[in-house]
Amino acid sequence: MESTMLLLAGGKSSRMGKNKALLTIAGDVNISRVASELKKVSDNVLVITNTFDDYRFLQLPLIADLHKDHGPLGGLHAGMTASQTQLHFLAACDMPFVSATVIHELMANYEPSFDAVIPEINGRLQPLFAVYHKTCLPVLTECLMSRELKMSRFLEKISVKIIREKDFKLYHENPECFQHVFFNMNTREDYQEAVHIKQTEWDIKGGRDEL
Repeated sequence: MESTMLLLAGGKSSRMGKNKALLTIAGDVNISRVASELKKVSDNVLVITNTFDDYRFLQLPLIADLHKDHGPLGGLHAGMTASQTQLHFLAACDMPFVSATVIHELMANYEPSFDAVIPEINGRLQPLFAVYHKTCLPVLTECLMSRELKMSRFLEKISVKIIREKDFKLYHENPECFQHVFFNMNTREDYQEAVHIKQTEWDIKGGRDEL
């Protein structure tokens, strides 16, 4: 099934103190690396942002929120409304080590009887690195109109397939690398850890900059 990748580039980055999407890790702009992984999965990549000038360098379609200041739900709504496909993958720009391989696995787990496929890693759901079908758009719109903006509330109202660590091939082949895929970068300390993770990978692989 044809799909669209939705890259969330919103958020105030208040805990980071600067735009985390534009931070560099091993010489690469964070959001550029995320976008490059998404492109490996689909030619359809939409960047969801209300600050177009910041992201024109990506040379990707830029989509503004229809419901501004409504958080990730507003971004998901804007992306699904603008897309021409039924299936979507939502990715946040604060996960610097996302992997096309893991995205492919998640997409392969979609079944028509579900509205979404969401990984649960270390006991925590990862709704900003997940698959969503357009069937959930009416529920999403209803949540936004009633200002129910918590992702958890939205997920309660749709049919969700949960995928856990053991369901991923990469988890069994390289558990440490698998955990890095779900690393979330919100604070300055997180950013320093991300730089360290990337440098460690570079050293181990002898300069081959691959995850």
